[in-house]
Order: sequence, then C-alpha cells, then structure tokens
Amino acid sequence: MISDTSAVPLSQPFKPQTLSGELALCRHCDLVQLMPELAPGEEASCSRCGLHLDARHPQPVLRPVLYAGSALFMLLLANLFPFVSMFAAGNSNAMNFFDTSSVLFSEHHQWLAILIWLFIQAVPAACMLAVLYLKLGMLYTLPACTWVARVLYMLKPWSMVDIFLMGLIISFVKLVADADISLGPSFWAFCLFCLLHLRTFQVIDRRELWSKIAPYPIPLVEAHAGKTGLQQNLKLCQVCTALVPLAQSHCSRCNTKVRIRQRASVQNTMALLIAATLLYIPANLLPIMRTVSFGETTDSTIISGLILMWRDGAYPVAIIILIASVIVPVAKILIMFWLCYLTRLPFSRRQRHSSKIYRLVDWVGRWSMVDVLVVAIMAALVRFDLFMSVYPGVGALVFAAVVILTMLAALSFDPRLLWDPLAEQEDASFDATT
Repeated sequence: MISDTSAVPLSQPFKPQTLSGELALCRHCDLVQLMPELAPGEEASCSRCGLHLDARHPQPVLRPVLYAGSALFMLLLANLFPFVSMFAAGNSNAMNFFDTSSVLFSEHHQWLAILIWLFIQAVPAACMLAVLYLKLGMLYTLPACTWVARVLYMLKPWSMVDIFLMGLIISFVKLVADADISLGPSFWAFCLFCLLHLRTFQVIDRRELWSKIAPYPIPLVEAHAGKTGLQQNLKLCQVCTALVPLAQSHCSRCNTKVRIRQRASVQNTMALLIAATLLYIPANLLPIMRTVSFGETTDSTIISGLILMWRDGAYPVAIIILIASVIVPVAKILIMFWLCYLTRLPFSRRQRHSSKIYRLVDWVGRWSMVDVLVVAIMAALVRFDLFMSVYPGVGALVFAAVVILTMLAALSFDPRLLWDPLAEQEDASFDATT
C-alpha cells in the first residue's frame, strides 16, 4: 500500500515529538510537508517531485538483522569453495571468488584489482556489518552509532554485487560456445548473498533508522507544510534528515556540517563531467581486454568487442554491452550537463520532470561498470597458459575512471537547485553555483 504525503499548510509550529505527524523536508525539492502516520508496509513519497521520503517495515529490527547476517554468511561461503570452473580443449581452470581481484593484482593491475575488491567484497561486507551494528544498537547501547550510520549511506552507492552478477552472466554467454562451464557451490552462495544484500537495504529506511539512533531535534524556528525550507529559513541535514535553522552550522543530532545547498555544486559537477568526457575518448580507443592464444595477441576495445559479439550471434550480450558501456555513459554525461544548464534558467523554463530524470541517471550510471567486471571475470577464468589467456587492457582502468567520475558528478549535483527560483537564491545570499 502506497501512501503519498500531501503538502497541506499547517497553522501550528513544527513540533516533531514522534515519528507520526512530523514534518519532513524533501532533500530533492526542498518542500516542507506533513509526514502521515504510516502503518507497516506503507511508504510515503514527496507530493511535488515523487522522492521516497519514509517507509514502515514490519519487524524493523529482526528482519534486517536476519538478512544482513545471512548475507555475510553467504559471502563467507562464496570465498571458501570453488566459484566457477572452465573446461576447453582438454584444459581446465578453476576460479575462486577472490581471484577476480587477486589475479589482476598479480598481473600488475593493482589499481583495478583494488577497485574490484572494494566494489564486490569490501564495501558490501562493510554495509552488512553496519546494518547489523545499527540494528543491534536499537536493542543495546552501542558506541559510535551515529558515525556508523553516516558511513553506511556513504558506502551504499558503491556496492556493486548486483552488477557483478550481471557481469558473470555476460561472461558465461560469451564463453559457453567454446568451453564447458561448471558452477561451483560458491557461485550459488554468491547469488544468495546478492539477493540478501539487496533485500537488506529494502527493509531499512533512513528516517526510521535515525529515529532510533537519536531523538529528532526540534528546530528553534517555526516550520509549516506547503512552503520550501529556504522560504522558512530551514535547511536539511542530508545525513540524518533533521531540519536545521539556516543560522546553525551543524546538525544537532548527527553533528554533520549542514549547508543550504551543496557547496559549488554546479562547478564541481561540471568539472567532473568534463574530466569524464576527456577520459571517455581514450577509454574507447585503448584496448580494454587482451587475448593471448598460441602466442598471438589480440587487443579488443569496447566497440570492437561489441562488433565481434554481434557477428558471433550473441545479440542479447551485445545489446547489454552497447547500452551499459556506450549509451548510458554518453547519455548520463549529456543529461548531467543539461541539468546544470537548467539551474541557470528561470524557474518557469525548467523541465517539470527534471528531478525524476536526475534520479534515473543517478541510479543507472553505476551499471556501466559491468564491462570492467566482465574483463576481471574473464581474466580470472580464462587462464590456459599458451593455449589461451585473457588479460585486462589499460582501457579497463580508464573506463572504470569514467564511470567513477560520472557517479561522483551525480553525487555532487544538488537537485534542489532545479526547484530554487533564482530570486530566492539571491535573497538567501547564494546562487546555483555555490
């Protein structure tokens, strides 16, 4: 059941003693609105931009603990047993889950190995440990819960186990025509880990989590639904969702420094996008993968590999790579440039659905990393000495840098600038670029 919040003006000041009936400030459009009392299973969304604001889940402690604990156990199993085995022309090779990064490290691709290890092992494990710690902190008094909660939502976008699973499927489709693939017990453990990891984040909510960590602070100024926070001299703590007066520099709940808008948001976003654009050119020209077969070396770029898969009849894989490695990065860069341009236009000339477009490109941009993960998987699995071996090319690291820069650009862009009238920005002594 979905319950949307409504921006109904109130006559009384803001007094959030309880979660039900408190006011919420949307972190994407800055609208203050009344948060309805939610029953378990219900969600609340912003009435203006549609952003998810709050949710209530049944058994808010037990279910996340069980999911996160089970996910960690499956991750442990994924590292203990054989992951995938490959048989080709009388040769065989077994790959462990950790080999996706250790093989790259042994082949002197240290930076790429560290990135892969962080994205598919370290960050996901840290997120699950953080969830366990915070949920147990609701039952027992544990130190540093505020710091752990801040780190959890900083790490969440960089957990890419779902993208790695897609990379595995693509790799198997590419290899199954020339070799026999045998899935080990660790592969199935990883699949369960991926599902449990995603489910853990689905059953926790930031507002509900912070309400258990520390009480909601009552700001020293009045707030009313139906107006923006900027109009009422209020700003939002992006970490714990508390309302903070403009004159107050730090959040009284999590002690995070709170700004009216992200500092130099448009300049930082533009700089990261320009860097990503410049790197995207060599990322497509340099070899992303190198295949050595009977002493003969073949270099493959993103485009050449895409063409080869299409000629071989692997149309679904070719389409996925085309979308993830070509269309998505280019579209994200262009759309982010367009969103930056919109912040300088009068409010009446901005697109109505620009916030939804921003959320879409922010979510889909991380999937471009699938091509880099495919290279890591192929390098760990296809290792038959002189018969055939696969090595990552320098283009893989450059393309990974492009994806990371576009993700950082989306994180540095403040979507509230899309809703701020230029006149209000000037009255508040800041503009869309500060």
